[in-house]
Amino acid sequence: MKLKIANVLVLASALALSAGVTAGENLTEEQVPKAVLNAFKAVYPAATDIEYEKKVKHGQTVYEIEFKDQGVEREIVYSADGKVLKAELED
Repeated sequence: MKLKIANVLVLASALALSAGVTAGENLTEEQVPKAVLNAFKAVYPAATDIEYEKKVKHGQTVYEIEFKDQGVEREIVYSADGKVLKAELED
């Protein structure tokens, strides 16, 4: 039984690593790099319900911001220097 559990844990770890994404870390606004905040606020000054998260994707630290803009849920992923890597509307 212990061997089966160990195999499952190894397989789950391998799948997580192969996806290239580590679990995210929730951040406060103060913990987000200024370049990211400046880029975000320049485009979405009236955003509400903002959530910040730091992740590592394919070895790169990225900052994911989920928010509402004019009632529409959005998600933007930024590099640490404030460049947009991905932008999408949430369903």
